[in-house]
Amino acid sequence: MTSAQGAAVPDSGAVQMPGWSATFVTEGTGLPCIVLSLRHYHPRAFSERFKGALRCTFLDVRFSAPEATVDPDAPYTVEAAVEDLEAARRALGLERFVLVGHSIQGSMALAYALRYPRNVSHVIAICAVPELSSAQVALAEAYWERNASPARKSAHAAAQQAFGAAAPGLAPDALATAMIRADAAKRWCDPAYDEGPLMAGAPVNMAVLGELFGQPFTLFGDDARLEPPAFLALGRHDYAVPPTSWDGQRDRFRDLTVAVFERSGHTPQVEEAVEFDERVLDWLRSR
Repeated sequence: MTSAQGAAVPDSGAVQMPGWSATFVTEGTGLPCIVLSLRHYHPRAFSERFKGALRCTFLDVRFSAPEATVDPDAPYTVEAAVEDLEAARRALGLERFVLVGHSIQGSMALAYALRYPRNVSHVIAICAVPELSSAQVALAEAYWERNASPARKSAHAAAQQAFGAAAPGLAPDALATAMIRADAAKRWCDPAYDEGPLMAGAPVNMAVLGELFGQPFTLFGDDARLEPPAFLALGRHDYAVPPTSWDGQRDRFRDLTVAVFERSGHTPQVEEAVEFDERVLDWLRSR
């Protein structure tokens, strides 16, 4: 494992951004690490063993800030999230660190490592998507149709029907949580898994999130290649970002390790925490 360097990050605080604050909490010991975070969710999602090897600064992304607003002249894109992270890195005084992201934050982490490779010792992307496009949507739909069992499809249909009936009476934060919980059959190996405890108190700015997913994104353009060592964790039962999403992309990495977790959906750091920790921490030690 190579060393990472920089200032000692406080246990908690906020980095002031234009129009919003990127709050953070820091947990654990070991190599400095930034985890791009949905407030409250991601500190719960990683084990104490993981945080025993890395001093994790869980840094909120913009769609976790209730005060952030949509600006048509400067839309929130993955590229904008990369610059948010760079501003936070400078404010926190980190020179080189392990970078972790889950879901769309994993895509942000990879995009940051591509743009600022000297700042990143290692990048860990969990169930990240390589692009936001109609082709990626179609790929996910085809994976679902081909691989989801009839029981899983039935559970999803019932959950979506219940959500549709309840949605009109829900406040915005409750709506976001309910929407995510209703998608359990596509997000978890166990289609009945309740994501509510992980989501509790986690603000989701739906306007900013909607803007993010409304913007096209492609990680790799032209002949770009990602230089820092990368660990890509994928779930066999992730019907939101199927493991097949990365087929044909692997030669764009200088040093890539891919792990497909067979009993996981979109969150293997929770669903297979022991296996996830062992594989990731072994990988870190080897580099």
